[in-house]
Amino acid sequence: MASSSNSSSSALMALPRRKNYYDVFVTFRGEDTRFNFIDHLFAALQRKGIFAFRDDTNLQKGESIPPELIRAIEGSQVFIAVLSKNYASSTWCLRELVHILDCSQVSGRRVLPVFYDVDPSEVRHQKGIYGEAFSKHEQTFQHESHVVQSWREALTQVGNISGWDLRDKPQYAEIKKIVEEILNILGHNFSSLPKELVGMNPHIEKVVNLLLLDSVDDVRVVGICGMGGIGKTTLTTALYGQISHQFDARCFIDDLSKIYRHDGQVGAQKQILHQTFGKEHFQICNLFDTDDLIRRRLRRLRALIILDNVDKVEQLDKLALNREYLGAGSRIIIISRDEHILNEYGVDEVYKVPLLNETNSLQLFCQKAFKLEHVMSGYDKMALDTLSYANGLPLAIKVLGSFLFGRDISEWRSKLARLRECPIKDIMDVLRLSFEGLENMEKDIFLDIACFFKGYNKECVTNILNCRGFHADIGLRILIDKSLISISYGTNITMHSLLVELGRKIVQENSTKDLRKWSRLWSLEHFNNVMLENMEKNVEAVVICHPRQIKTLVAETLSSMSHLRLLIFDRGVYISGSLNYLSNELRYFKWTCYPFMCLPKSFQPNQLVELYLWRSSIQQLWEGKKYLPNLKTMDLMYSKHLIKMPNFGEVPNLERLNLDGCVNLVQIDPSIGLLRKLVFLNLKNCKNLISIPNNIFGLTSLKYLNLSWCSKVFTNTRHLNKLDSSEIVLHSQSTTSSLYHNADKGLVSRLLSSLLSFSFLWELDISFCGLSQMPDAIGCIPWLGRLILMGNNFVTLPSFRELSNLVYLDLQHCKQLKFLPELPLPHSSPSVIKWDEYWKKWGLYIFNCPELGEKDQYSSMTLLWLIQFVQANQESLACFRGTIGIVIPGSEIPSWLNNQCVGKSTRIDLSPTLHDSNFIGLACCVVFSVTFDDPTMTTKEFGPDISLVFDCHTATLEFMCPVIFYGDLITLESNHTWLIYVPRDSLSYQNKAFKDVDHITMTACLEDGNGLHVDVKTCGYRYVFKQDLKQFNSTVMHHRNPFAQKRKFLAIED
Repeated sequence: MASSSNSSSSALMALPRRKNYYDVFVTFRGEDTRFNFIDHLFAALQRKGIFAFRDDTNLQKGESIPPELIRAIEGSQVFIAVLSKNYASSTWCLRELVHILDCSQVSGRRVLPVFYDVDPSEVRHQKGIYGEAFSKHEQTFQHESHVVQSWREALTQVGNISGWDLRDKPQYAEIKKIVEEILNILGHNFSSLPKELVGMNPHIEKVVNLLLLDSVDDVRVVGICGMGGIGKTTLTTALYGQISHQFDARCFIDDLSKIYRHDGQVGAQKQILHQTFGKEHFQICNLFDTDDLIRRRLRRLRALIILDNVDKVEQLDKLALNREYLGAGSRIIIISRDEHILNEYGVDEVYKVPLLNETNSLQLFCQKAFKLEHVMSGYDKMALDTLSYANGLPLAIKVLGSFLFGRDISEWRSKLARLRECPIKDIMDVLRLSFEGLENMEKDIFLDIACFFKGYNKECVTNILNCRGFHADIGLRILIDKSLISISYGTNITMHSLLVELGRKIVQENSTKDLRKWSRLWSLEHFNNVMLENMEKNVEAVVICHPRQIKTLVAETLSSMSHLRLLIFDRGVYISGSLNYLSNELRYFKWTCYPFMCLPKSFQPNQLVELYLWRSSIQQLWEGKKYLPNLKTMDLMYSKHLIKMPNFGEVPNLERLNLDGCVNLVQIDPSIGLLRKLVFLNLKNCKNLISIPNNIFGLTSLKYLNLSWCSKVFTNTRHLNKLDSSEIVLHSQSTTSSLYHNADKGLVSRLLSSLLSFSFLWELDISFCGLSQMPDAIGCIPWLGRLILMGNNFVTLPSFRELSNLVYLDLQHCKQLKFLPELPLPHSSPSVIKWDEYWKKWGLYIFNCPELGEKDQYSSMTLLWLIQFVQANQESLACFRGTIGIVIPGSEIPSWLNNQCVGKSTRIDLSPTLHDSNFIGLACCVVFSVTFDDPTMTTKEFGPDISLVFDCHTATLEFMCPVIFYGDLITLESNHTWLIYVPRDSLSYQNKAFKDVDHITMTACLEDGNGLHVDVKTCGYRYVFKQDLKQFNSTVMHHRNPFAQKRKFLAIED
């Protein structure tokens, strides 16, 4: 460009993305256009994020173009030639044009001519005012005619290019067209990313899809969240570079929280005004003016506004960026570590930035550590160890890679060895910001998870944290929202390994602010540190699970921890000395293999909520009287030395009592009848228990009762004779006719009938109790959902027709059973299903019942029950994460399953179901046989296993058959049919890899053992659609009696 006067020093439109790189170079004659068309053009380019070179310079004009201008031309992607009246009179402009056309011819870059107040033919043929200019040039350069000729050829060439003739046309409209054309030319550049932004394109595409940029009639708000250092800002910056040109106004505030701290609300709003309108608004000093300006100005424009590092929703509320104040098609992107802020503000969508996968992690690391695209020879193991430590976090990969660049292997090895003890400060400082933003209770929850509970079941951790008084339900939600933890597959708590390291470092470091130092111990080695530093009183929680080294702990160390609230010792913790004291502040106490005969005499745990002493040496819990008003759980499972239980009046709020495997326990203290809040009572394997207090039937809150393997309770005539029928509420008259083994049938019947007093009983297990018959009353327990009767000697059973909530019936190993009971007609039970979600196992299991007759009819009957159950509970099953199964004697797959094959494996083509909303699940079936094997060939100590495995090449799912293969229980070889129904969402929920696959392979996996051999003969499956269930229902309406002779199940037949 040629200027007629000296102007200010060089001023560029915007900082270039890299040295000497511009989107557009504009050649123009300043005296003609500088203060009108050119100003408007450059402003329009700026609004669209186009980087343009503007040469308003004081460069000394000479016979050649200076090097800096040549670099600018050669570094630009598009050229605009604004050809005005006096353009041809400037030799400077003509030299620029010649060089521009040379670059265009070599590289193919576009030249866009703009004819400003001049006829294109005058330019093309150098006539009129252009002809006059060239007459002067020919006189001035009469000895350099070739130079003038090159200028003529340049003008002729550019004059022949289709461009914009601005004569008699509104400049604003033409400028808009010019900018749009440039954007079209530059489109491919906006879609490309620098090489160092590894793995970013897929994330940008996903956010772009959420933004719905093609929709120009609405205003849309999208949130981006994720843990610190995961690349939220990097992603958004790259996104901004790709889409900002589509908007009339743009604003990117990279730290809204910081602006609020330093300049307040007005400062933040000034930033928005300055970036969107390109003007300073320092004269604005009050909220009304800034609010008013934003509302009035932005409603006329399609704006892109990006707000990074938002840590309070109030920061957003105060900006006056309501949707109604923004122009149609505007988009707001909000970046925060806290997802709750985004949801509270009301974003339309939230994108959670994931960690880098292994491939992208390696690529990014190689760029930083080696400046290559691959690992240098000899560094493979060190690189993998480093990436394992970084665990997909981009910040950690970059920092570590940059630090290790240029260092030898020994230096790498030394640094990696130090990382666990001395993490890199730059990484920890970024991660710590999220921790410091938590309230004290959430900090405690974070530290507990970091020190103890990564990978644990969420329900279990929630329970422990609640015992600690931390209100975990809301606390965990807050940590999830802030991306400090996540829940894998809806069950287990996960935390990034670097956040675990942060939490543990906080506990180990010196702190003048609080007593966090050594408040938590997760390794036996820490006990020495605590003792040496006299920090015993700081310790609030000890969780030692499966220590890596066998080490003996001195019991007196525990006795000195007077503020201990959480104590968990799993296997592998050995104690020496005497335990004379335990903290009275304990709230959660779990000690597997507790080595002492009772708890310390001085122990007054009136704050204790849950007590677990599994496989302990305890004989009685304590001597004398203690009062534990807060105790809700007492679990003494497999404490084989236990002989005496305490007076239950001392634990009035007990909800769960587990005495499974306490084989030396002979009787239960009669005070158990006082436990009106008891929900769970497990007496399984209390094989020497001979009596149950009569008042146990007053436990009206009881939902779970397990008396399996407690045969002496039912065969102790002396105990049974003590039962007073006047104390038992009977709801039906027993019609039993057979004698119980070694017991009076009427008294045992009254004992079982008394179960009706448990009006909320959900699960009853009376397996292997030697019972020959059941009273009719068992079929009248109103809420009974799970009934386990394995290993008894029934021949017949009463009708279960009234058990409308029944979801699980287990009759395995009932070798005398000849007839199945009448099954209930399933009905919709969403509340029951939600309560039973924990079990994730429903169905009818009838295995090793060799006397069972009419096998074909029973096969049809059980299949009918399954299909009716699915039909009645379609809505509830949509969120069920387990399977519904049937095991029944039989040698054939029901014909209803229309895809069958010989062998144990089949390929299931899912493509017909992927986009069919009527597809609700898969019914799968195998026929397996159990035969005797050579005991010397046993591969497992316990019974064999059979499972169905679904494989989609990238992931597998396995469902175990819940059959008990005890060798001493199986005396006859037999064939059985195992059928399961897998709800559609159960596959994708268990593993997201199954969500969109078009086929899977189903295989029955077998493992022999205990002298038994399992083989699969045939397998099959059926797609289940909603209409299948309707057809089935219309058919069975005519067959209401399940025991009708020659009954035909037409829906099951071909």
